[in-house]
Amino acid sequence: MGLETVGVLGIGEMGTAVAKLLHDNGVRVVTTLEGRSDKTKANAVKAGVQDLGSMEEVVGVSDLVLSMLSSNAAPGVAHQVGEAARSIGAHPMFGEFNAVAPGTVQAIEADIGDTVDVVDGGIVGGPGNLPAATFYLSGPRASEVAIMSEFGFTTRVLGDVVGQASGMKLCYAGMTKGLSTMALDLLLAATALGIEETVLEQYKRSMSGVLQFMDRFVPGNPKRAVRRAEEMPEVAAMMDSLGFSGSIHRAAYERMKWLGELGMDTDGAADAAEVAKLVIDATRK
Repeated sequence: MGLETVGVLGIGEMGTAVAKLLHDNGVRVVTTLEGRSDKTKANAVKAGVQDLGSMEEVVGVSDLVLSMLSSNAAPGVAHQVGEAARSIGAHPMFGEFNAVAPGTVQAIEADIGDTVDVVDGGIVGGPGNLPAATFYLSGPRASEVAIMSEFGFTTRVLGDVVGQASGMKLCYAGMTKGLSTMALDLLLAATALGIEETVLEQYKRSMSGVLQFMDRFVPGNPKRAVRRAEEMPEVAAMMDSLGFSGSIHRAAYERMKWLGELGMDTDGAADAAEVAKLVIDATRK
């Protein structure tokens, strides 16, 4: 089965990038913009996405429907896709490409698997350089979605079990976003105590790789903290379901939510230490 028409639900930062790459490589990309913002509608135009007006129309013409939304919205939108497919007698593939726990995507499959074939997807990488990102896939029909590689994507099939790709995504996100949140916390303490230079010297001397990690990931956290925080309860749910406590990741959620509420953009910061100083300045205003 080819991918001549792909529905993309969620024309945000990632959804727009995915839709544009598909469109630029000859794939018809469709969506429904019912009730969406002017910004989302502008994104759709920029990416060459056709607005078909309703979920039923999108599901009816699509070989594959991709869900690329927030973690919280994913189950509800998946249910709408399943209901739309049932109402018109369609049976497309459904790519659950949100940052959700394996148990969440498995629950989605249980909910709508009688009307669509669920393919689990986990994206590691950002929309700014999409060809460098990896689209991890799992599920019985994952290999059919893997032909997205013909349109400029890097795909990798992990197996035929729905939940494997989501697990891969969350294990990576829990490290990059969770650990960088903890790293910023410690830099806040060091800066508040006036010992940041000594702490950074010790980091560089005994674990320079960690310092490189911090400088790479911490500057992007404040601007995206609210959206990234949504992933942490999913990581916690994954850990809980496997018999391990997800308490660390629930704590990361609280800290990331607090950071996001500051409304900061530190993308241009030179390093993690500068971010810590900016955060402290913001909290003292």
